[in-house]
Amino acid sequence: MEEVKYWQMTDGNSIPRLGYGCFNCFGQEMVSAVRWAVKYGYRYIDSASCYQNEAEVGQAVAASDIPRQELFLLSKLWLTDYENVEAALSKTLRDLGTDYLDAYLLHWPGTDESRRLKAYEKLLCLQQKGVLKSIGVSNFLPGQLDKIQAEFGKYPVINQIECHPYYPQKELTEYCRQKGIQVIGYRPLNRGAYLTNPMLCQMAEKYGKTPSQVILRWHVEKKQIPIPKSAKQERIRENSEIFDFSLTAEEIKQINRLERGSRAGNNPLTFNG
Repeated sequence: MEEVKYWQMTDGNSIPRLGYGCFNCFGQEMVSAVRWAVKYGYRYIDSASCYQNEAEVGQAVAASDIPRQELFLLSKLWLTDYENVEAALSKTLRDLGTDYLDAYLLHWPGTDESRRLKAYEKLLCLQQKGVLKSIGVSNFLPGQLDKIQAEFGKYPVINQIECHPYYPQKELTEYCRQKGIQVIGYRPLNRGAYLTNPMLCQMAEKYGKTPSQVILRWHVEKKQIPIPKSAKQERIRENSEIFDFSLTAEEIKQINRLERGSRAGNNPLTFNG
């Protein structure tokens, strides 16, 4: 992996252009996976309280020889903790073995606008205290983002959303770009859905890469941060090696045409945890 590259966010902080996702991995498997990720150059580790593995993530981070200031640790606040932000954050910090987070996000908007806004206000207060460097949201739609701006005078700097070629969320990602909101794409490889796609296999052969690497590069070319997750050492290494080639504008358009318009995850308008 080449020298890690960063995107500059509108709050002045920087975030690596590639992250390692920690969803659905536990115990020693999680510890080993994060240690491999750091070994292969990942500096952004994406966690969440609801993943129930932040203690293992923290164990792996502590065992690495990378200084804390060189890591970007992001976590997310679950819906059931919106009235208990300080306690939930304290547990996350304790589990991760750090006294601050580089970013903290509301994990879902939920259907109660007042509750959502009060939770976000608490994040703003914690940011002022220096416990959080950047604050943002996950799975938010334009109207929900506009409400935050109207209430607090500025947009979140991050929106983490489901994003992949079958479901690129073009309108939402363009909206975020216009508002200066950095998009982080979870489920970026759609759990292996593209491995046998003939077009992607042809592109991969051209560049001496895999279809997964081509898809991750597609995210990067669109200025979205992919956070692929794998517990396999070789796959973690493979997913990191996407900064030594570029796709052409036509190839990006070809991948864009894979869109099917259906999400794999929950609906942000109705999901309540």
